Amino acid sequence: MNGIETILSRKSVREFSDREISKADIKTILTAGMSGPTAVNMRPFEFIVTQKTSILKKISEANGPYSAPLMKAKLGILVCGDTDKGYLGKEGYWQIDCAIAAQNMILAANALGIGSVWLGTYPEKAKYSALQKLFSLKSNVIPFATLAFGYPLDNTSEIRDLYEVEKVHTDKW
Repeated sequence: MNGIETILSRKSVREFSDREISKADIKTILTAGMSGPTAVNMRPFEFIVTQKTSILKKISEANGPYSAPLMKAKLGILVCGDTDKGYLGKEGYWQIDCAIAAQNMILAANALGIGSVWLGTYPEKAKYSALQKLFSLKSNVIPFATLAFGYPLDNTSEIRDLYEVEKVHTDKW
């Protein structure tokens, strides 16, 4: 699959098969996450990676009811931001850097035929605080995005055209 096809065929997958994800594919997904740009190359992201069902269940419970896909996922990645490493310690940069990392991982997974879904965490304080507590994180390490991965039960793939001409403003609003 080429890069444009990977982007245009990406979809949120919430139902996964029992097929395991290889260590090589996990490394590829994480490498993609670490390959995106960050403000002043500060790279404030950190990743908690698990394939253990018991830990996936705890993450799901801490992150709330919409995180049920973790219960059948074969891989969970919690993208965290170290606020001490964010550009100038200013609010906003570490979140953007972590969002880019999460998106790159989702796109890499799609290119490998692995489905994924982004399960909201930040900026909901109750969610990220529960995850901080679960993993005994320091106060400067904030859980940002909870990602579930697995091979999709529905393996159909289609290129979707989501272009909306009315959202494009050329040279003026």
